[in-house]
Amino acid sequence: MKKLLTVRSLWILWMAALVAWIVLVIQPESYRMTRLAGVILVAVLWLGWIALTWKRRALRFTLITVTGVSTVFLLLPDRRIDTQTLRADYLAALRRYEGVTYHWGGENRGGIDCSGLIRRGMIDAMVKRGLLTLDGGLVRRAIVFWWYDCTAKSLGQHYNGLTVYVLDTPSLNALDHSQVLPGDLSVTQNGVHIMAYLGENVWIEADPGARKVIAVKAPSEDNEWFHGPMKIVRWNWLQ
Repeated sequence: MKKLLTVRSLWILWMAALVAWIVLVIQPESYRMTRLAGVILVAVLWLGWIALTWKRRALRFTLITVTGVSTVFLLLPDRRIDTQTLRADYLAALRRYEGVTYHWGGENRGGIDCSGLIRRGMIDAMVKRGLLTLDGGLVRRAIVFWWYDCTAKSLGQHYNGLTVYVLDTPSLNALDHSQVLPGDLSVTQNGVHIMAYLGENVWIEADPGARKVIAVKAPSEDNEWFHGPMKIVRWNWLQ
């Protein structure tokens, strides 16, 4: 009876950890502490599941096998990135966030800000392409990119070599769009806002004024971000 109560208590604790992880995933903000908490909870949930079902041989074997295969997959060496395919994946990922509510510090469909949109789109694209092509190195890069947060200003300043300089323009309305590629980023001179180019003179942004993710075609008289000086940068992965 005492052993049964102990096992039941452990399952209750495991369920509590699961609820905590779900809450963490749903809430929009993504900071170093929330990411660390998420990693710890995933480890606790996975190891706890193995421990609590240890006597079920088939399930135990399956979980341990999945753990081993996943570890080997993530340790695979980097492969050459197909930039055109990754670019297409990135643009599609950005489009999927269109209409999502603006939320400062947010980085998911529950709410997202300008740099969160730019980052999350790339993370989604890298994970998708990595899994489809069994490229563990690409998934590993996405995890590292997710862990080390960066702002719009940081991306404009080529943080950790993530971006490269393309050009400066007095405004997006004045920009010669033949000089930029889909997936390129525009950062305001003061680094407070960032947008991504979708092609055909259309830019996507998490706009604090519109309070949601919108796609805007240049030239735009109504959108304030299209009138000031911008630096255009390109993802190093998309060169």
